[in-house]
Amino acid sequence: MDQWQESEDGLNTSKLTAEELKYKIIELNNRQLSSIKDMSYYYLIGGIGKLVELVEDKNILEEMHLMEEKKTLVEIYHLIVNSFKKFHEDMVEKEIDQEISKLLDIRGKLHDLAMTLHAYEIEISYIKELIDHHMMKRMSKLEYKDLNIDVMEINFLVNKIRKTLDNVTEYNVFIAIVSNILSIMPFRMSKFKYFHVVKTNLIRNFNNYPLNVVRAQIEEYKILFDGSLMGDYGILFDNYFTHIQRFRNMNIASKTTDELEGISRDIIQITGEINKWGTFINNLGVVLNRLMVIYLTKHEVHSSLNMEDIFKRWEEYYQERESNLLDSLVKTCEKELEELERELIKGAMDLEKLNQEVVRRRGFDDESFNEKILFTSKILTYYNDLKFTRLDLLFPDKYEIVEKGYLIQLVDNLIQYMSRSISTMTNLEGKIRMRRFLSFLHLPFENMDEFFSYIEYSLDGRATSTEEVLFTMDTIHYLLDEYIERQ
Repeated sequence: MDQWQESEDGLNTSKLTAEELKYKIIELNNRQLSSIKDMSYYYLIGGIGKLVELVEDKNILEEMHLMEEKKTLVEIYHLIVNSFKKFHEDMVEKEIDQEISKLLDIRGKLHDLAMTLHAYEIEISYIKELIDHHMMKRMSKLEYKDLNIDVMEINFLVNKIRKTLDNVTEYNVFIAIVSNILSIMPFRMSKFKYFHVVKTNLIRNFNNYPLNVVRAQIEEYKILFDGSLMGDYGILFDNYFTHIQRFRNMNIASKTTDELEGISRDIIQITGEINKWGTFINNLGVVLNRLMVIYLTKHEVHSSLNMEDIFKRWEEYYQERESNLLDSLVKTCEKELEELERELIKGAMDLEKLNQEVVRRRGFDDESFNEKILFTSKILTYYNDLKFTRLDLLFPDKYEIVEKGYLIQLVDNLIQYMSRSISTMTNLEGKIRMRRFLSFLHLPFENMDEFFSYIEYSLDGRATSTEEVLFTMDTIHYLLDEYIERQ
């Protein structure tokens, strides 16, 4: 048995010499690197096989009515398939570098497409929420017209929320319930108070975070609040821009209920299209990331796979296009991936123990050793990037914790962005966006007392219409009952 199959649990790392410790880390690091390479290869065998089926057999791109974007995606598809084939050839370092450069160029173009669709998805969702609000107002006026707000009922609901949260044992569930309640609650907060809450929350939550993580999240928050201000909005996939502008320019309040229902159906259909292409492009992005892994490690680490035999099976499918061949390949790959993932997790635990000893020993420094560790970190970053992150955020120039002053500057910049955006909107649209963003934040209030005070104020009939208060209360009761029933 290979010694690295054995657990490091019984190893007394403190008794190892520096050279022994370094040797063990490099050996285990190489093993991890080999596993990541093999996992990427299995993923590509199945993933590119499914891609071929979608594009060439099911002609999915024929459903796209944008000639330029379709042409770009067809070109990218062929470049990906050809790059995968080329990987199996003998290549010198210069050829590998050229292929990596080509993949990075493709990645940039694909990321622009992905982010533009992401922005359209966000903007059309706000229009749908605006329509839903008008529908709710009309329905509530009929359903609750003879009813009054009962303070006892509000107190009962607040206590029900408090009791439900008190009984939640999982932190993520607790966060989700708070977020869902805030997304339903009528927005009742001044801009000054709102921006104070946002700023305080983000500075508290991002304190001591890596700078690249903070920058990435701030950029995402900008798009989540208003995607129309991003670079390629209105340029790429311009048919969706046209649809959104048509909806945006409608006088929604003047539409009949039947008309609003029709518009809502149209939005759902367009949203489905945007989601479909967004998912397709994101999958291409993950495939590209895994291609980067196998090219970067082509001559760096040994693979335990018989790639020649596996690739022959893939080529057989590529030539024959029989779905049974693809199903068999995918099933094999998924099974092997599961096993490799278990080994990777086990190896990561062992490596962590060894690295802890390195950290404990001050002055443990070796440039060649550090380069090997950093290289593995880079490969793992590509492998784990399932969200298809922008490259400069994925790989910052250097790793550093965000400084308090710069964090404040980043948050202030976000708030200025939000303020400019709100200034171009109606009061209702601004409130809808501010409410949704509040629900995105990780426990936005300082404490639970503030949270419950906000709920009570939002449900106060002096600040909110009777119909909206009653509708909101019923919706929150339904939300809480659904959660309680699942327990």
